[in-house]
Amino acid sequence: MSDAATRFVATLDPAQRKKFIRALDNNAARTDWSNLPATAYPRTALALSELSDVQRVALHDLMAAAMSGEGYGEAATIMWIDDILHGIEAANLPNVPAERRAAAERGVAARGSGNYWISLFGEPGSRSWAWMINGHHFAANFTVVDGRIAFAPLFLGANPQIVRQGPYAGWRVLDHEIAGGFALIAALDPVQRKAALVGPAVDPAQFTGKGKKDKPQPPVGIAANRLSPAQRERLMALVEEFVGFANREAAAAQIAAIRADGPAKLHFAWWGSADDRTKRFMYRIAGPSILIEYVREPQADGSGANHVHAIVRDPRNDYGEDWLARHYSEARHP
Repeated sequence: MSDAATRFVATLDPAQRKKFIRALDNNAARTDWSNLPATAYPRTALALSELSDVQRVALHDLMAAAMSGEGYGEAATIMWIDDILHGIEAANLPNVPAERRAAAERGVAARGSGNYWISLFGEPGSRSWAWMINGHHFAANFTVVDGRIAFAPLFLGANPQIVRQGPYAGWRVLDHEIAGGFALIAALDPVQRKAALVGPAVDPAQFTGKGKKDKPQPPVGIAANRLSPAQRERLMALVEEFVGFANREAAAAQIAAIRADGPAKLHFAWWGSADDRTKRFMYRIAGPSILIEYVREPQADGSGANHVHAIVRDPRNDYGEDWLARHYSEARHP
């Protein structure tokens, strides 16, 4: 990943480097990301739309180095689906009332795979550095500290989750995460299911999202030590669907930390429909070393629920902050 980042930087001109490179201790910039489109959340970093073909190829080399094959496939598909959304909304522009047309046109312009922004913090190859990519429905943060990789916060989403029209009808993303959640809730016996079901409807306030890390919510749902061994492994397989976004070494370290916390500290909770995956639902997996939330959202036009959001955070080590704190402490007190 360090080599890929160095090669990418070498392709940039001075103006692009000024937008791309920040100090590692610039915490305001490191946490300045969103899953919203640029019309709702303007960015100041380097946009993919500003890159040449050679530079884009170098950036994708960096993405592929940071992510597993499955993770890179999900990230690339999410970005590509934003191109699909651009086409859907552009085709609908003639149907938008005149008084809303200008806003709709701005919204269409903000869609697409060029509307993602990238930042580098520090120097690749040094003992500690980081980089970030974010845009509509995708944000990933990678922090390297003494050879270890932290990959949270991570935001994944899609609208549409399943493409319903045109030559790509049937294409989908973040689908195994839905199937795994429903398989787990279906595997619970009535007593376990009652414990896991927190509410009959999704409460948007329950979704952690960006900026809520400092407000951890109390554990809800069923603890993993109340599950059978087979159910517990099904839960861990679902965790691995998300953690497996990162490259294998980083993912394996995260899974080891989650297992080391013990099943009594890992909770699974569910809101909304638990029997129909096309309806609105949300589930959460939470423990000292992991927070995963997945929610199916309704469409803004009321046409169903084909819009999903997911977030992965590490309550102990978002942005590699725990590792960085130890790193700086050791540097001050050798």
